[in-house]
Amino acid sequence: MCGIVGYLGPNQAAPVLLSKLRCLEYRGYDSAGVAVIEAGRLNVIKAVGKLANLETLLQKERPMATVGIGHTRWATHGSPTDENAHPHINANGTLAVVHNGIIENYAELKAELTARGYVFRSDTDTEVAAHLLSYELEKAPTDVLRAIIRVVAQMRGAYALGIVSQHHPDRIYAVNHHYSLTVGLGEKESFLASDSTAVRQFTNKIIRLEQSEIAEITTDGVRLFAFDGNERTRDPISVESNAYKIDKEGFKHFLLKEIHEQPLVLRQTLSKYLISADQPVNFNVESFAPGLSAMYGVSLSDDQVRSIDRIQIVACGTAYHAGLVGKYVIEELCGIPVEVDIASEVRGRKLLVNNRTLTIAVSQSGETADTLAAINEAIESGSFTLGITNRPDSHLATLTPNLIVTECGIEVSVAATKTYLAQLVSFYLLAIYLAEKRGSISDQYARELKRGLSHVPAVIEQVLAREEAYRRESLKLADAHDVVFIGRGFNYPTALEGALKLKELSYIHASGYAAGELKHGPIAVLDSSVPVITVLVPGRVYEKTLSNAQESRARNARMVAIAVDGDESAPSTFDYIFRIPPIDEILSPMVTVVPMQLMSYFVADFLGKDVDQPRNLAKSVTVE
Repeated sequence: MCGIVGYLGPNQAAPVLLSKLRCLEYRGYDSAGVAVIEAGRLNVIKAVGKLANLETLLQKERPMATVGIGHTRWATHGSPTDENAHPHINANGTLAVVHNGIIENYAELKAELTARGYVFRSDTDTEVAAHLLSYELEKAPTDVLRAIIRVVAQMRGAYALGIVSQHHPDRIYAVNHHYSLTVGLGEKESFLASDSTAVRQFTNKIIRLEQSEIAEITTDGVRLFAFDGNERTRDPISVESNAYKIDKEGFKHFLLKEIHEQPLVLRQTLSKYLISADQPVNFNVESFAPGLSAMYGVSLSDDQVRSIDRIQIVACGTAYHAGLVGKYVIEELCGIPVEVDIASEVRGRKLLVNNRTLTIAVSQSGETADTLAAINEAIESGSFTLGITNRPDSHLATLTPNLIVTECGIEVSVAATKTYLAQLVSFYLLAIYLAEKRGSISDQYARELKRGLSHVPAVIEQVLAREEAYRRESLKLADAHDVVFIGRGFNYPTALEGALKLKELSYIHASGYAAGELKHGPIAVLDSSVPVITVLVPGRVYEKTLSNAQESRARNARMVAIAVDGDESAPSTFDYIFRIPPIDEILSPMVTVVPMQLMSYFVADFLGKDVDQPRNLAKSVTVE
């Protein structure tokens, strides 16, 4: 979703800003722009569409400036247009603002500013911040900090701002309110970004803005202020530098590359927390991001683990589906009741957690606004909390003392694949960890599960080796307008995730259902034009799932199965089958989803869709 960058120092700002914006492309956006101070004047350059459009304009204009801010926008208020693209400027064009998040009371503020004579040229809530700051500066033109303090006192919502003024060309101001911003400190130069990845390509010395904090950034460093104006002091931390590299490594799309990276991701995550099948799962390990956190893991005592009588999982989108798998696995191994909520739905009702509840927040970015709001509510209610994320430097990581960090690296494609598998294996490890602490499974069964987990990456490699066969079968679905996915038990969430992937990538309407629910309504949509994709894995619900598939076949639906090698019952019911190696039912969601990922990819690529950046979608959903 929206990304903020900034630079001031001895070098030309535009190329640095463009390089940092490239680091944020994976978050999703529909326009981009920069504001630089050139020869004492503010120069704003922005364009709808891909970053290449902005790059073309910058190459044409070649602004000569050493200070500036930039932005990639994912439309919330107002459609993607040049007028709505960031940065936004005040009435006399002397200051520019970039903005992540939502100003909830923007309509009220806009009405007040309009009554004062301010003219709005966009449909965004961001322009309110620019005009409001301009209004407050009229009271004290030289004191930008005091004007910002008065502005944030009037705005409600979760947001981050980057601000430059041609009257103060030697500094950038940044505001963080329930969001994420990082300042990087170099040699007589400073950097700003809403994702530390964009900063860490230039310096390993950073300061993360805390909540409700303002930063005054110069080439000599940064001063920090609370919203009440009191100055705060905090030493920078050293992190691993990571020259951000975007490389498809021979794959046609990042999505296909990331699907193929899944065995490595699982091995990396497993090797960090699981030494051997004979030893307990251990989450307390040294951080892979030195300086951001000396340690992360699960700090719950054995007594606290045993005191938990309910688990609440909050997540959105693909992470929600991972949470559903987590529910099945934790309940199976631990006997603890587990509820899974779409995080945005938590906002509309009371979250019933207490000091005997473990609330688990799942977010690949660690910045998902609805998920952060839900975990904050759980904290206020006294619940134990735990986060599962790919980013140890995220906002989520600062909220909870218990953190499981997956080892995915940057996932460039907007549609989640390898991060989903990493979240799944994290839930399996957590379930075993809790079961071992509580004594709810035998030592022998725990060892078998850990051996099984360690074998999953090799099974997925066998699945990926069948890619060409999957491609041929997948293209038979390219003419569909509606597709139904069904599964039961551990693979009901897999059906939901398969449907989501096909929708995201190909724009074909798809729905996922618990297989037993078909006859309670959804079966009405079935006819010869609607493919039904069934997850069929040997286990306790195999026969029932097969019966539900046969009900669909009786309605002339086109029948497709994800089934294991050696299944002799499937061919009589299904028109074609995506075969996978045999896998234990409890572990199967990590394997059955991979053919669905490939299926969705091949259909979308065949139809000519933008596979890595599907329309209207964002990677890091930082608005509610």
